[in-house]
Amino acid sequence: MTMISEECDLDSFIDSIGDLTYHEVLTITLKEGYATDDLLVHKKKNGGPVEEIERASAYNKALRDFVFLLQVGQKPDLVSEAEREKYNKFRQVAKNLVDKGELLPTILNFFDE
Repeated sequence: MTMISEECDLDSFIDSIGDLTYHEVLTITLKEGYATDDLLVHKKKNGGPVEEIERASAYNKALRDFVFLLQVGQKPDLVSEAEREKYNKFRQVAKNLVDKGELLPTILNFFDE
């Protein structure tokens, strides 16, 4: 499975899904998460650099947090400022889905402004 951001760059991933439909956003984010899981297994198994494993883990957590919001309709547990920052980057994706009428505007209440 090919990743959209093989460098685990959240900004480039978000840029790539910004104008998609709800179904496309959810599907692609799930697939990216699965691909990141595979990447992490490979890097851990082969003794990849700690920095790369940490970056991929943080990227994967951000993807899972956004999927949790989309599927459960609740803000995920964000334990650090870095997690909050990454999660809040998805606000623009949610806003685009609200503007298209695919999500209710109340979804935006789950993001910091």
